[in-house]
Amino acid sequence: MKKNTFSIAIAGVLLSGLLVTGCNKMLDIKDPINSITTNQVFQTDDQASIALNGLYSYLINGGENELNSFATLGNELFSAGGVTLAAGHSADELYHPSLSGDDQYFVETANKITLQSLGYSPKMWKSAYKGIFNANALIEGAKTATSKDFTQAYRKRVLGEALAVRAMGYFYLVNLFGKVPLALSIDYNDTQKLPSASPDVVYQQIINDLEEASGYLSGNYDGNNVERIRINKWYVKALLARVYLFTGNYEKAWQHANDVISETGLFQLESLNKVFSISSREVIFQLKQSNISAVRGNATPEQFAMTGRYLTPMLVNAFEAGDNRKTEWTQEVPGGPFTPAGFYPAKYKINSTNHVVNGYRSEYYVVMRLAEMYLVRAEANMLRGAANKNAVIDDLNAIRRRAGLNDLSYTLTDQQVTDAIAHERRIELFAEWGHRWLDLKRTNKATGVLSAVSYKQPWNPYQLLYPVPPDEILWDNQLSQNIGYN
Repeated sequence: MKKNTFSIAIAGVLLSGLLVTGCNKMLDIKDPINSITTNQVFQTDDQASIALNGLYSYLINGGENELNSFATLGNELFSAGGVTLAAGHSADELYHPSLSGDDQYFVETANKITLQSLGYSPKMWKSAYKGIFNANALIEGAKTATSKDFTQAYRKRVLGEALAVRAMGYFYLVNLFGKVPLALSIDYNDTQKLPSASPDVVYQQIINDLEEASGYLSGNYDGNNVERIRINKWYVKALLARVYLFTGNYEKAWQHANDVISETGLFQLESLNKVFSISSREVIFQLKQSNISAVRGNATPEQFAMTGRYLTPMLVNAFEAGDNRKTEWTQEVPGGPFTPAGFYPAKYKINSTNHVVNGYRSEYYVVMRLAEMYLVRAEANMLRGAANKNAVIDDLNAIRRRAGLNDLSYTLTDQQVTDAIAHERRIELFAEWGHRWLDLKRTNKATGVLSAVSYKQPWNPYQLLYPVPPDEILWDNQLSQNIGYN
């Protein structure tokens, strides 16, 4: 693996502006670059809290390498909008109406990624591995710290949250790239020559991390987590539900999703105009963006970067008549001399046209929400057996009623219910974390759907996986390139 991927000075990372929310200056701490200095970082719970806050700050605000790219942060950071934008263009979800403008997204949109024209795929790879590196630093530091003022209770919290962040990073890496190196250490000597691990191995590590994290974390939203901006047990369960669905363990997918949905004291489906507000009870976990950027202000990085990204006509036409999600979650562009007519995603209301520096953040960046759990439970339940069909329809109708649509009938055939699940996932989760792209791939529908899109011709199915960045292979000759890229 390329040395740059894991070259951050650990103590500097964990106690610096890279990782500390609200702090903008790098502290000059001269520590080894290949091991965490536990005496400095994990001396007390308060110091560990600073490091843990920083883990989240990187995911939404970036670090040293992103400080000069506030305007494009939503494009470049996998966890701040990058997955949504890259995967949305690769699927049949987002496009630039002239197929020009942003050339890097043109290659995703037109299915023409090459080793000479990589688009945004290297940024997804490198930012995900930086997030994983930061999580690994916390995991190793928390496990080896010996200070009596670093309590066991807080040690568990650090471990649980960091393990979940590592699992999150690997979930997107394995889905975007397929075989990826499985780095579980911050020691460059251990990571410099890692081979590509198979998706099965990566998924097992994701499950192991999440199951371990679940034993460390509580289910509370209290203290400094009242805004749901820290990982707790419910996010871990929700991500496990998704992972088990993706890996074919439908019983566990159903059970974990059901556990989250059943926690009605914490979670409920909100009205469409409240789903993405900071106080939404639909939110399971969200990231709190900085509002001090002179470029982006109080907008989420993703929505700021959505300027000029249109929903494809295929997606717009897929909304049923009377579906209020089209009204509430999209914005129509009437068109003019220099602007074509169309629709762009508007789940978040603060964007490049109305952001305010230091302005009030009425919305944070939602990572996981309850509606997905209804859809996971429905799909897993149907795959458990057609005898569950009525319960599946009930879950779909809960989502549809919220959107102002009529209930589906219990007389639907098994195939009609299966198609309805796919439709509701497409419409409910559009322009969120690449769901459409991942769904098309995992259900083996990508080639059939995308080969019919005119601007993706000639269709190249090998592009269902992004290429491993060539410079990573130069640094680590144990890595293998994905088939089709040469």
